[in-house]
Amino acid sequence: MSDRWRLADHTDLTEEELDRAAALVKVLDSQTRLEILLLLDEGEKVVHQLVTELDKSQPLISQHLRVLRSAGLVTSSRKGREVLYALSQPDVIGIIHDLASLETIKQAEDELAARRERRQRTATTSREDGSAGAAIIDPPAPVRPELDPGLLPTTPRPTRD
Repeated sequence: MSDRWRLADHTDLTEEELDRAAALVKVLDSQTRLEILLLLDEGEKVVHQLVTELDKSQPLISQHLRVLRSAGLVTSSRKGREVLYALSQPDVIGIIHDLASLETIKQAEDELAARRERRQRTATTSREDGSAGAAIIDPPAPVRPELDPGLLPTTPRPTRD
């Protein structure tokens, strides 16, 4: 595989750069982590401030901070007994805003909502007119044992000793 991918007329990315981008996208694949980054954009915070502002548990916030720190998006420094967390890559805030404003995402969400509404409307209509109920019918005549003795088993039934 080539070490360069042609993504657009003006952009060349190496496999290493694509790997870094994919890793960053994985890190950003959490609403809680995005909220933490947006709060840290306002300034340094300690864990209990994030817990209070996000109304999440302390272990959950700490786990997300570990992920963000290992990705290099957040730094930590000790101040007395507390650990202060700060945004180390301010450019990520612009990326978050860009992702949130992508028109294709809005279109996909609208299309998904329309599909769900159509499906729900169809299910409701079907239930009202009875067409969604299961039909119980007799098997076709050629498959009925009383009409075709070959359909009845000829082996004796097992007996208990």
